[in-house]
Amino acid sequence: MHRVVVIAVLLGVTAGCAAQDPGAAAPTPSASASASASAEPSGIMLPPRPRELGLDGVDPCSVLSARQRAGLGLDGRPVAGRTGALFGAASSCTIGGSEPREVSAGLAVVTDRGIDVITAAGSVTDELTVITVAGFPAVLARPTRLRDFCSVEVDVAAGQLLDVQFAQGTRDQPIPQDQLCRDAEQVAEAALTSLLAG
Repeated sequence: MHRVVVIAVLLGVTAGCAAQDPGAAAPTPSASASASASAEPSGIMLPPRPRELGLDGVDPCSVLSARQRAGLGLDGRPVAGRTGALFGAASSCTIGGSEPREVSAGLAVVTDRGIDVITAAGSVTDELTVITVAGFPAVLARPTRLRDFCSVEVDVAAGQLLDVQFAQGTRDQPIPQDQLCRDAEQVAEAALTSLLAG
């Protein structure tokens, strides 16, 4: 079960998948966070990492196996790319899905900046929820303006993170944001399971 602490913050987002750039957050400290958790500079409390899981040399398009992609409803061909400004030029991968609904998932391996790029003080609107993914601290970012996607940022190692985005594929088939957030968590869980087994 996830340990969840909801924190209302301001976070910048742009449209698109895997290349979305949630800006820095301006969080409010959480009084209910565990005293044993590690504190980020912003005051958001994250649980400690169980270990360092470096992403150097990881191809984001190879993280999810064909079987994992099928189980997640991602039947499209993985397409390699690069992220935008917030995550530098990190390697990313976008995978579409058409059955049973039109969706798009994006993964980015960020090796030159850590989770504080999400949790540091900043501006614009997202709600952050601190969660764990396969035992690793993570942040679920729920946009409050654009509701057609959701993202999970996983703190895998010092100065590194895994960015997972999940979006509806078309406006003709709207998907509730709560479902997109659950799907983003499932993709992140599958990705971490694969990385830990590698």
